[in-house]
Amino acid sequence: MGACKGCSQFFLVLVNIIFSLIGIALLVVGCIVRWGNEFMNNLLQDSYSKLTNALKDAGVDSNLNAFNIADFVGDATLAFIILGAFFFVLGILGCVGACCQVKCMLVIYVIFLVILLLVEVTFIILIFAVRSEVDSWIKKPFKTAIQKEYKGINATDSISIAINFVSVEFKCCGVENSGDFNSSTLWRHETNVANPVIPAICCKNKTESEISDCVQYPDDNNSYRNKGCYEAIESWLTDNQNVMIGVGAAVLAVELLLMIFSLIVCKTNRKKDDYDEY
Repeated sequence: MGACKGCSQFFLVLVNIIFSLIGIALLVVGCIVRWGNEFMNNLLQDSYSKLTNALKDAGVDSNLNAFNIADFVGDATLAFIILGAFFFVLGILGCVGACCQVKCMLVIYVIFLVILLLVEVTFIILIFAVRSEVDSWIKKPFKTAIQKEYKGINATDSISIAINFVSVEFKCCGVENSGDFNSSTLWRHETNVANPVIPAICCKNKTESEISDCVQYPDDNNSYRNKGCYEAIESWLTDNQNVMIGVGAAVLAVELLLMIFSLIVCKTNRKKDDYDEY
């Protein structure tokens, strides 16, 4: 039993040190992006250059000098900070609780793990049980961004650059199809065409002469008008589902092992306390 307890403590300490480091990393990144965006933009300058070159190769001439990472991720930085704090506290509870054999800390640690596991299982069940509702909930903010903030193929704002990049990378148009752009007016002055039907980013070939024809008379040969980005990303995820299932199963297995090892340490401590009292 002593060997089992020792292995349990070692595993708990090792994994929870990693949790703490992940938590610190998320906290630092979240805080820097939210309140130190100038430092982050300088740090990511090489990445911006590579993204600019990738977009130019695809026929999109976007200047990322005005790109601001904080504007792009928005409130997602709060998610990083909250997740970072959670992982850091979780790691400290597990590490100190296992190393110093503090029963109350291990009990709280197991409760956190159970809550985390239940959230993950609930999320997985919801994806399959109410798939259409989940799809609609995910699509809605992206459709809103297209309709209210997309400014065209050469725009330099964060939202437009993100939409252009995804459209080029996945060879798609809109969230569901080109119809998502119909109620938007900001992109309609991106070319010299008077009444464009689709934005230039949805065209397969992005030379000036071909774009003029494509935005006026789009079809399946010259555009991606019927291929939505949501479907394209979903197909990519399906193609890589074995990897994601493997990662998810490994995460769940580690969480279960952490709970089991925590209970082993608690139980051996209880037996030791009972023996000391006796």
